[in-house]
Amino acid sequence: MIAQIEQLFEDGLREGIFSGASLLAAARGTILFERQWGHTLSGGSPISTETRFDLASLTKILVTTPLAVCAASRGALRLDHTLDAFFAPDVLPADKRDISIRHLLNHCSGLPAYHPFYRDLISLPPPSRRPALLDAILRTPLAAPPGTVACYSDLGFLLLGMILEKLFDGRLDQVARKMVFDPFRIDSLHFRSMEVPTGPEIIPSLSPADGLSFAATEHCPWRKRLLVGEVHDENCYCLGGVAGHAGLFGTARGIFTLLSRFLDIARGDSGEPAWSSDILTEFWSRQGIVADSTWALGFDTPSASNSSAGRFFSPRSVGHLGFSGTSAWMDLERSVIIILLTNRIYPTRCNEKLKAFRPLAHDLTMELLHATQEF
Repeated sequence: MIAQIEQLFEDGLREGIFSGASLLAAARGTILFERQWGHTLSGGSPISTETRFDLASLTKILVTTPLAVCAASRGALRLDHTLDAFFAPDVLPADKRDISIRHLLNHCSGLPAYHPFYRDLISLPPPSRRPALLDAILRTPLAAPPGTVACYSDLGFLLLGMILEKLFDGRLDQVARKMVFDPFRIDSLHFRSMEVPTGPEIIPSLSPADGLSFAATEHCPWRKRLLVGEVHDENCYCLGGVAGHAGLFGTARGIFTLLSRFLDIARGDSGEPAWSSDILTEFWSRQGIVADSTWALGFDTPSASNSSAGRFFSPRSVGHLGFSGTSAWMDLERSVIIILLTNRIYPTRCNEKLKAFRPLAHDLTMELLHATQEF
């Protein structure tokens, strides 16, 4: 089985699905398989356990959703709080007043999936961009009434991140460090905060100066350079690399440590009284707001067919994907965690080959765990 996994990833490198990859599989809190393949870029350094990947939308389940759990556990946030609890009537348009925190987390707020706000944001002075983006999101017409349609929405998580910044009185990266990463002793999950000048044409070439290794992502057609250690998502980039929907960098081990702590909290074994096991468990449950939606709260669940998680994760599983080629899935029934990190958008986002590769990798890894009789 290990040989089959090795062959699959060697084939992935040869076929240009990614230049580098990291796979980690664990059961009941113990890492049982961990391997890296390839290089950070063509001719770059070998991928190691310390190589940071742009985690893209895994930010949603590793930062924004945990902070919502934390706020709800402390009584500072209720899932059915509507937006009028956070914004004054003269700021909040009438069509947004019935959107709840639950709607945002469940991707059924009615907000569209995406909008290229960065095209206008980049021309503004950096301090003006967050308030300008908030105003733009609140003015964006809804694609559907709240609670009627499931639509995976970056806009919803951008807005949720700003609400959490208001609740915790701090920028999201600082709050995540204080409330999540430091208490759980995780130093390999972090944002890449940076000052972004006005206008993409005058931005100097950026490269990591802190001695860390990063898997390259896209040669950005907007920024006109290869991105290494610099957030790929353009909207997040304009916010200085810190947002509720994207911006986190990290390693498979960092993700494993955090997800393992979540499993401990859900079982009541964590010794973390500030985190409610009941609330966390609710976040892992499908909400039934929209028929046939696979979304829980922040987390996704496996679809009945053609799931990116493959064929062997139980229905009691949660996870998420990242646009850059990352994924993390937890089987709550078996306490299994599988983390797959790649840079599939290197050197271009037009590469869609990972869609077929990912479930095969999950299936082979689950078969390996089964062969070891770990579940």
